[in-house]
Amino acid sequence: MDFKRIEVIFLIVFFSLDIFLFLSFRNSQQLVSSSSTNTSTITEMKKRNITFGNLDTKNGYAYYLGSQPDEALAQNVGKLRNQKVSYEDTNRSISSTLSNPIKITSTDKVATMNKFIKKESNVLFGKDYKYSPQLSSGSQMVYVAVSGLGEVYDKTAQLTFSVSNNEVVGYTQTYVKTLIILHEKQAIKSEKDIITNLYANSEIPNNSRIAYANLAYTKLLEAKDSTIYIPVWFVTIKNKDSKVVTVKKVNAFTGNIIKSSTNGDSSYNAQG
Repeated sequence: MDFKRIEVIFLIVFFSLDIFLFLSFRNSQQLVSSSSTNTSTITEMKKRNITFGNLDTKNGYAYYLGSQPDEALAQNVGKLRNQKVSYEDTNRSISSTLSNPIKITSTDKVATMNKFIKKESNVLFGKDYKYSPQLSSGSQMVYVAVSGLGEVYDKTAQLTFSVSNNEVVGYTQTYVKTLIILHEKQAIKSEKDIITNLYANSEIPNNSRIAYANLAYTKLLEAKDSTIYIPVWFVTIKNKDSKVVTVKKVNAFTGNIIKSSTNGDSSYNAQG
């Protein structure tokens, strides 16, 4: 790998990133918090029948991460067996239809698929993925990429199984081989900061439940064939009356609420 070339590319990328962050700061909702405000907000949320578990108050640290395109899936697709596989060059993804669908139940599905992905002839690089109940649904089991730097909630690094009539019938897969630290670690907002500030900004309705609040990396932007990832809080809120489930995304560095894209894309892309 030509690390000098990568360094030059990411210098260009960071120039683009600086411009993007400046524009994002101007157009986003900035969240402001303090210890006393958080405490009173928690009390108010409970009065309004908003339920949640213990909220972590630790701020923690995270990075700007980068990746470059690679052909790991294309180079290894021939190892897959007992499935009809196609490879798409544009987004470097695999689409698979299983020759023998896998029967699952609500109680054994995770264990069954965890075992399935460990075999290289079933799924490439399966050990690099972890099941995400937060992103899954009745028709999809979503596995996210994991590394020593954290989890990635993004369609550039995801394994999604299709479920029909209690059977896994196929999957799609994208893969990021290497994540590169682009900048020294920076402090991030705590879970408690994020939840209380979402409420203060009218993003959490009364009579609802915080089902999940997870920190993961997601794509911020692409530049010069490179992808930049930032840490984002993914907060899943379930309305107790309507049963409607929504996912709120918050930039973990700045506390800015990330709005959905105008084209209706419901991916985990951080560009809101």
